[in-house]
Parts: sequence; structure tokens; C-alpha cells
Amino acid sequence: MNQRNANTLKKNKSKWAIFSLINNTKINESQIMGWRIVAGKKVTTSIFIRVIRKFRNEFVVRAVSDKEKNVLSNLLASSGTLNFYLVNDMVLFQSQVKHIDPNGDFVFNIPEMIAQIDRRKHMRLFLDESVKALSVFYKENHGHKVAKQQFQKECFDISAGGLSFFISRAESKFFEMGDRIDLIKIRLDNNWVNVKGDVVNVLDVEPDERNKLHYKAKKVCIKYYDTSEKARKEIDDFVFQHIDLEEAI
Repeated sequence: MNQRNANTLKKNKSKWAIFSLINNTKINESQIMGWRIVAGKKVTTSIFIRVIRKFRNEFVVRAVSDKEKNVLSNLLASSGTLNFYLVNDMVLFQSQVKHIDPNGDFVFNIPEMIAQIDRRKHMRLFLDESVKALSVFYKENHGHKVAKQQFQKECFDISAGGLSFFISRAESKFFEMGDRIDLIKIRLDNNWVNVKGDVVNVLDVEPDERNKLHYKAKKVCIKYYDTSEKARKEIDDFVFQHIDLEEAI
């Protein structure tokens, strides 16, 4: 999958900005994901910053549990480099491990560069055969004779702010801009998340290499409303697990 163009990244080499972000992450005890690509698959672990030693240009991280510590140790066994994602700030960077403290904490260099995702946007994942997200919902049609139908649609793309899917010409009578769907169940891997959404666009789409369509269709774009932070976080975590950000850092 190639999603780099869909997620605007701004690189920053300011030492003050980098230290401030890392320091605020420590103070706020914010969530951090450590990750690497292993055998073509993204492997992640949950960690937190325990100490920052500015005079040594280093910071110390600890895994959130013994299980996560084993994952972190395995990730660093084959390579001393780890990718970091500061979830709250949507910041990515890469750092080299300097050493392991006697208590088992991992000491890393403060990075020289970070990449921040445009905060006006959510990371957007374009789905393909290797990764899928299924949306399930009921929708009434437009017309004199009202009927309700259940839809099960594979998402074309998804983010913590919305999703889209394709419909046929026959199904287009069910969707117009401004429509509200009060319950959309989304299957993410083996997990189900409930959201509410507004139809913000219905677009004509021609087949191309990205959408893999065999015929002309319409793309329905949904924007979530009144969705819980828990649901948004679960979607964001799913997107992060599968999105290709290797070249961003």
C-alpha cells in the first residue's frame, strides 16, 4: 500500500521543538508506540518516557508491561533502531538505542529530526486486499416508496474522522448529501467499533489502479459526528497499525 501522499507530513529539525515535544510527552505521560517492520509486518509495542537527560542528549523509555518489554527487546535485538509515534502529537521519529540500563530501561538518543502529521487531518488509510475494514448499517432510500435496506460495504479508505465506500448505480437512490446514519458498525480486524456519520459527498468514480473497480461507480464519503473518543482512538490505532509510514522518518 502506498498512502504517503494522503498524509501531509512536516519535518522539523529544531532542537528546541524536538526537546519540547519529548519533554511534554514525558510530563503528560502520553501514549507512545514503538514500532518496526519485521518480515514485512508492522510490529508495535506500548512504551512511555521515564527520564530525559538533556545534557547527555538522551531519553529513557520503559515498556508498559513485561509482555511489551519482551516485544521491545525482540524489536531491538536485530536492529538498534526503533521508530517512535507520539500519539497525542501525531509525531514520528526514529532513534538509535544507546544502551540498556541495569534495571532494564532502554536509553535512546534524542532525534535530530521529527515528522509531524498535519494536525488538521487524521491519518487516512487506503484499504486493499491485505487490509480490510467493513462497514455495516441500515439506510432508508429516497423516493415516494420508502424502504430500508442493510448495507455491508468494504471501506475504500478510513480515518478517525470518516470513511468512504463505493455503491452501484442501483444503490444510489439510498444516498444523498446531508443524509445522517445514526449507527455504523465498523469491523477492524476482529474488533467492532460503532460510529455515527453524515454523508458529506457522493462522487462519480471511474475505475483506476487504486480503487480496482471494474465499472463506473459512486463513492460515498462519510464524516463522523458525535463519536466517542474511545471509538476514534480504536480507529486511529487500526490506521496506525497498517499505514505505511516507513519513508516518513
